[in-house]
Amino acid sequence: MRRVLLTVVLLPLLAQPVLADEVTDQLDQARKLYEEGDIAGALAELEFATQAMRGKVGEAMLGAFPAAPKGWRIAEGGGKAASVPFLGGSTVERSYEQEGGQGRMSAQIVSGGGFLQGLAQMMSNPQLLAAQPNAKRVRIGREAGVLTFDPAQRSGQLVIDLGGKASVMIEGSNLAGPEPMLELAKGFDLGKVKELVGI
Repeated sequence: MRRVLLTVVLLPLLAQPVLADEVTDQLDQARKLYEEGDIAGALAELEFATQAMRGKVGEAMLGAFPAAPKGWRIAEGGGKAASVPFLGGSTVERSYEQEGGQGRMSAQIVSGGGFLQGLAQMMSNPQLLAAQPNAKRVRIGREAGVLTFDPAQRSGQLVIDLGGKASVMIEGSNLAGPEPMLELAKGFDLGKVKELVGI
């Protein structure tokens, strides 16, 4: 009787198709096309698989964002992740808004892409930093960043380079000073970001 019951319960489950991951589907299709001699088709499938994997890394990076600083809240929508095909990487973004005020901050984690190597070189060059108005070098934990703030415009930007493979960028507007950007930056789990990009 037990065997009959098990058969009745398990057969419908066994008959269900196993849901395949989109990445493994694309990799399997790429291999099939390659074996058939369709190199261009295989490359296209590999590119789709690469973008999908970058998207998964971006989604994992949402967990590295901090909670809103005191007096701030996460803007409606929470955050979003997207691949950036023309940069060869991914970007993850979250917005914050001041409670009872007009202040706004937009934070991004950008990973991959050759342009980050140029950004890293610029940030390590004192002469280039000196040429930027209102720019100064800051430390966020063990990482170096560049902070710019224009008191007249009440706006600024903070960029933290992570080994030329990723960067954290915070832009603020309607701010009395740069302190909210610095406080937000200190809340990031930069170790997790570095782990996800392979540093």
